[in-house]
Amino acid sequence: MTAGPTGPTASNGPVYGRTYDEGRLAEVDALRETVATLPARLAGGVWRPEWRRVLFAGIGASAAALASPLYALRAAGVDAWRTDCSDYPVAAGRPDVVVALSQSGRSRETADLVTRFRRAGVPTLAVTNADDSPLREAAGAALTLGAQPDSRVSTVGFVVTYAAVAMLAEVAASGTASGAASGSVDGAVDGRWRELPDLIEESVARNAEVLGEFAAGPLARGSADIVAAAPQLTTAEAVALLLREGPLVPSAAYGTRAYLHGPMDCASEHTSHVVVGGARELALARQLTQKPTGVLAVTDGSAPVPAGVRPVTVPAHLTAPQRALVEVCVLQELVAATAAVRGNPVDEVAFAREDTKIAALAEL
Repeated sequence: MTAGPTGPTASNGPVYGRTYDEGRLAEVDALRETVATLPARLAGGVWRPEWRRVLFAGIGASAAALASPLYALRAAGVDAWRTDCSDYPVAAGRPDVVVALSQSGRSRETADLVTRFRRAGVPTLAVTNADDSPLREAAGAALTLGAQPDSRVSTVGFVVTYAAVAMLAEVAASGTASGAASGSVDGAVDGRWRELPDLIEESVARNAEVLGEFAAGPLARGSADIVAAAPQLTTAEAVALLLREGPLVPSAAYGTRAYLHGPMDCASEHTSHVVVGGARELALARQLTQKPTGVLAVTDGSAPVPAGVRPVTVPAHLTAPQRALVEVCVLQELVAATAAVRGNPVDEVAFAREDTKIAALAEL
């Protein structure tokens, strides 16, 4: 296994092992390794059938990664919710388990929340790219994913931790139906995960031209709103963050239904739109063309895209969390193209991070 990033001795961040472009090239192979090996680990009893009230915890890109798996768990009947860690004191309620996601395992807020809940007697499970980290030390159990070298604007780390928590959610959802009665989790991971690396490569190549055109046109200036159907909310939140952290595009993420209730009203030539989903999102895209704004629609190709809207297609036969991962990887291409057009290199640091990362629990 390749060694992970080295030198994280201060709160203002680690030395990253890859550039954004290198990370995008490496993330597909990292995903291949994850989907080939993780299902067997998950079958070994990581999830307990008595865990019926689940608190997902993460901040930044990790919070974005939790959105679509959370929706899938709720759709399966699991009482699940999400926190960015800073808004959830222990007194707010007692879940059956806290699942904490952090790509580096060094996020201060996440390690603090896990420490507090574990002290209160709540089971805690960390999901991290890092093999050793303060979060793993804080948690009672951990899924670690090989310390894959990552980029400053996360690529590999996001992909492997997202895939892990989404597969974990599948196991938990399946266990709700079968494992709770038998006393064991009988949740098989969906076999289509093994197709995703190839599908991602194919989808990026197929859509690269239209993404480049959108970056050079509407996204060459102004801000961006990223809007997605509820099952695809990870896509909206992750891509908005990528655009902010990489090419420094002022960006915001919305669920479709919330966007319809007012935020869409400021559509103009100064704001580009990326809409992700199905029929309702295509209807929104059509409405947005009434204003002088650029619109990109990400769909599975099952319905026609309105005139004036640039189309991006992803495979139609995936689960919603699987599709969200394909969408994020495809839209990473938009981030790279926008950075080139705007002259804002993705790997260039805008601010030194203060008080966000820790090297050890003693820093809390």
